[in-house]
Amino acid sequence: MKALSPILCLGLALSAVRAADEAESSVRFSNNDRLAGSVDSLSADLLVWKSPALEKPTSFFLKNVMDVTLSASLPASAAEHEATLKLSNGDTVCGQLASVTDEVVALDTWFAGRMNFNRLMVTGLKIAEKAMFVYRGPTGLEGWRQSGDKPAWSYSRSAFRSNGMGSIARDELLPAECAITFDLAWKGDALGFKLNFFSDDPATDSPLSGYEIAFQRGSIYLRNCKTQSFLGSTNAQALMENDKARIEIRASVKSGKVCLLVDDRLIEVWTDPELGKGKFGRCLHLVAMNASPIRVSGIGIAPWDSVVDQMPEPRLGMMRQFGVQGLSEEAKPEPPEKPKKGRMELANGDSLDGEVVSITDGVITVKTPLGEVKVPVARLRTVALKKVDLERCKRRNGDIRAWFTDGSSIVFRLDGVGDGTLTGSSQNFGTACFKIAAFNRIEFNIYDPDLEDKRAPGEW
Repeated sequence: MKALSPILCLGLALSAVRAADEAESSVRFSNNDRLAGSVDSLSADLLVWKSPALEKPTSFFLKNVMDVTLSASLPASAAEHEATLKLSNGDTVCGQLASVTDEVVALDTWFAGRMNFNRLMVTGLKIAEKAMFVYRGPTGLEGWRQSGDKPAWSYSRSAFRSNGMGSIARDELLPAECAITFDLAWKGDALGFKLNFFSDDPATDSPLSGYEIAFQRGSIYLRNCKTQSFLGSTNAQALMENDKARIEIRASVKSGKVCLLVDDRLIEVWTDPELGKGKFGRCLHLVAMNASPIRVSGIGIAPWDSVVDQMPEPRLGMMRQFGVQGLSEEAKPEPPEKPKKGRMELANGDSLDGEVVSITDGVITVKTPLGEVKVPVARLRTVALKKVDLERCKRRNGDIRAWFTDGSSIVFRLDGVGDGTLTGSSQNFGTACFKIAAFNRIEFNIYDPDLEDKRAPGEW
């Protein structure tokens, strides 16, 4: 019996992955047309696609195919930290930090086991304490409800996107004490976005319960929706200078505390003095306040212990009470002091000078001028890597770009296909066997400049 080629096997493997939910799968062509369905097979030149819109499986030239969208999954994890590795070719890979040497940075991943990355191609390493998420997404519109007669939000490429005013909401989502994180991006300079949380009515974009935090350009306002009382306001320079930010809101209906973080920096802590008069549910709303497009991705919902372990950064000359904002002419805010190069930053803001000796059972041993120090990896935020002359991996025929559900991606040459797996190779990490279920999109012809120009608008 003649053996099937790896490319043909890929098509068969993809079909098996998406059989449970074909509605989440689609193919996008070079003219940006899309067609829902599922992969029937692939060859070196052709994609054979099955779709309810087609009378029978139909062949398309692969050179005209930009990407295939898949139904990805994300398993539960008991890991206490998540390390994010950035590579010189733009790839980003997440996992648990396993080791750091002058030659290799190793991550333990759920989708490919241990991956050893060439230090010469690693540009950065950040660490975050990993929460026990009750929700991560978005992965689609299922379970979410839109306000109004005309939906204002759509879903594609692991993100919600607004095309007008309105909200998208999900009920039975929030614990009584929770941390809500998400990536927010917007077009133009007219950011208008609200987040309603602890509401009990997902059908409206103006609920009469829970809290509302509004982002208007660089200004941020918080109010209790039941009492209509404003609890305070603040501002974030990052929202005025950029067109995207990582937002985190920690809130408790037990203590009345609401904390706001922008790009991992604590901006403000509020306390609701009328907590007992409020009315609360478990619903979360994302609300577009104007017609300017907004993109929300990387949503994570996790329990919070209601502990505030740091203070907001000082903003000299600034009044934070609602209705009184601005800087005095004499005093201007000073940027926070950053750790010196070569020092490791800890979660509490301290820093550590030294070299990594070993990492065992989630504990890192660092050799410092005062002796060896052991620190849980989860308490670190950065790891000092030895300075090297960076290199970039070679581009090779057969390279594909595979996207994870969190919006990060990895490039590798497709070398083979197994039962629900892809085997790929790259100078970044050597050879690895990936679980197909880790990817929600795979791009082809990634070095074709004509297709690359057409891919760019797809972010919006």
